[in-house]
Amino acid sequence: MTQNKKQILDIFSQKLTEKFEAYCREYRQDTDLNNFVTYLIDRELIQAGAIKKYAISEAFEEVMARSQGRKTEAVEVLAHRFNLTPRSIWNALRKHRPASQFALEDRSRRHL
Repeated sequence: MTQNKKQILDIFSQKLTEKFEAYCREYRQDTDLNNFVTYLIDRELIQAGAIKKYAISEAFEEVMARSQGRKTEAVEVLAHRFNLTPRSIWNALRKHRPASQFALEDRSRRHL
């Protein structure tokens, strides 16, 4: 990492920590991880789209384990759970998970 990037990350980290701690003091909250995530979301430092894609991708892993590797079935379950269309779920997965990862999973399941 270049010195400039490190300096930027150090300032970001320092200021974010200071502001989070001040927020917690003001609202009498614990400085725990759950409150930190809430703080990041409230301050819009994490975009709603990124949260949605991450949640779908993580839920996909769990549902895939229960659906014995059937992706279409897993997508249908998630579409129902998140009240989205299957196409929206596929798009979120494609944007969050590289297409090559899907291909590797397919190949590894074929050899079982």
